Amino acid sequence: MAEMYQNSLDTALHWILAEEPKTRDVPVSLLDDLVIHPDYLGAEDPRTWLRRQLLVSREKVNKTAAATIGQRINALWAADRKLRFTTSNFGHILSTFDRKK
Repeated sequence: MAEMYQNSLDTALHWILAEEPKTRDVPVSLLDDLVIHPDYLGAEDPRTWLRRQLLVSREKVNKTAAATIGQRINALWAADRKLRFTTSNFGHILSTFDRKK
């Protein structure tokens, strides 16, 4: 398995074989956890509740940056970025709107 993981570093899907984060004490709420949260499921307006939970302070940004050093080899980095607007995917998001015109 270790050899397979080492070889996976050369592929785009390396994170599939990466270890899970050692701790669930992550600086920001992960989207996967929020959409199954009882408060989300019972919210009168789930979209507004979710948006409020996804707001992050400067302190949380700094803690997340420190916790996710290593990017490709850090499973927490991939989990934190999942389904979020980032500079890496923002162009793709904008092009989706352009196609709908």
